[in-house]
Amino acid sequence: MASHRGIGTLWHWTAGVVMCGLVVCASGRRAAAADMPDQPFLRGSYLTDNAPRHVHWDGLVFGAQYGWSNLVTAFDDLNTQTTTNGSSFGGFVGYNTQWDELVLGIDGGYSRLDLAETSSVVVSGSDVNKASYKLTDYATFRARAGYAFGQFLPYAFVGGAVGRINYSVTDNGTVVDAKDNAYTAGFVAGLGIDVKLLPNVFLRGEWEYVAFAPVSDIRSSTNTARVGIGVLF
Repeated sequence: MASHRGIGTLWHWTAGVVMCGLVVCASGRRAAAADMPDQPFLRGSYLTDNAPRHVHWDGLVFGAQYGWSNLVTAFDDLNTQTTTNGSSFGGFVGYNTQWDELVLGIDGGYSRLDLAETSSVVVSGSDVNKASYKLTDYATFRARAGYAFGQFLPYAFVGGAVGRINYSVTDNGTVVDAKDNAYTAGFVAGLGIDVKLLPNVFLRGEWEYVAFAPVSDIRSSTNTARVGIGVLF
């Protein structure tokens, strides 16, 4: 029950950051469309008509992040699939370039996972086959593309990943394949949004999917909802 509440809470936080950005962006567009043609500026503290409608996002970025991950493990030889949930934490560093509203960037991230080991046992007559798998951490290398509007930067990303795992496969008590601190490559994709809090400080909310290559006929993938805070130089 606690893990399900944790997943729900973090998904709500992440979805809240994303939805807040989309709502404010949409509101800003409607407000701009309603301006009178002969009105040189909006009243109060709004920007003048010829002022930029976005802030700068170019430069070096780095920060810390916390998330909640769901790991799905498929044991192909045993025709079974298991899942586990847990927290994750880490950091990111990257670089953005900007042309008006278009923002392109690259980044690298690290996530340490607090996930239980997944395992499966299949008994067929006198045969007892077992397999276990644990993803301890992973690194990502991503290319990002976003659209800046006001204080908001919604974006999408794709890239590669490298995961570190412990696994073992036994057949009737005999270990046929096992290794700790093995590495496997993967594919990463997802969506997110950055929100400027201060000129050089931003809040991040994102969803990330990673699919790892099979190891000893064991496949795995993760879905992670996370929030983070970063600094822009």
